[in-house]
Amino acid sequence: MPGKKVNIDTGGSQNSGYDSAIDPLLTDNTTMSESRLQAVIGEHFLFSSLSQQAQETLLQHCRTLKLKNDETLFSQGGEAHSFYLVLSGTMKLFRVSPDGQTKVIEVIRAGEAFAEALMFMDQIRYPVNAAAMGSTEVMVIPNKLYKDMLLAAPESAMKLMGTMAVKLHRRIKEIETLTLQNTRHRLGNYLFGLAPDPAAKQCVFLLPMAKQLIASQLGMQPETFSRLIKEMKVQGLIEVNGAEIQVHDLQGLRAFGH
Repeated sequence: MPGKKVNIDTGGSQNSGYDSAIDPLLTDNTTMSESRLQAVIGEHFLFSSLSQQAQETLLQHCRTLKLKNDETLFSQGGEAHSFYLVLSGTMKLFRVSPDGQTKVIEVIRAGEAFAEALMFMDQIRYPVNAAAMGSTEVMVIPNKLYKDMLLAAPESAMKLMGTMAVKLHRRIKEIETLTLQNTRHRLGNYLFGLAPDPAAKQCVFLLPMAKQLIASQLGMQPETFSRLIKEMKVQGLIEVNGAEIQVHDLQGLRAFGH
């Protein structure tokens, strides 16, 4: 039996807060069990510091959207009235250069939120595009409601600030990796990070997205990515079968490029 529908109160047709790219989805495929949404809200760091009553109120004003592969959630320059939590699947945040090249800014996986920082910056437009990578379901959280809840509960806001400070520190480390490490080191570290067990000697895993998108995220040309993969194969570090990577020497992969 389908779960209870969770509807967003958009405050009328004026300034509803949703990009036109997803308007049709607001009336279709938007059911999800209430118990599952309660679990998501209760466990995620953005909501866990809120009181039970606040979480329940938030739940009443949130909605889920189902997106197909490559379907656009919002476009760069669209009005940013909401932020999102990926419930299943994967989203990519990207920009398109004047010559038509796609630059992947970030890949968002299940359990991760995106576009939430905009409400703290009072930025009213999305700075990037967002599209689904395969079948994906996201939860839509109205910015104003969430922000008002934090303003009404300073202790919750302080807890959130602490958690976000830790995440910011991690992000700075990631930026340092991209700017200070060479392309060989970047790719080696990226593939090592996909290993199920970092202490293992050998493993098998699937690439989470197309190789061209991985190259874009790592700040290298597709040709460079292919050349480095070939080097890894020649050195006996990996074998490649489509999206499947079989690692023969995981620690050697990590050291690649040092």
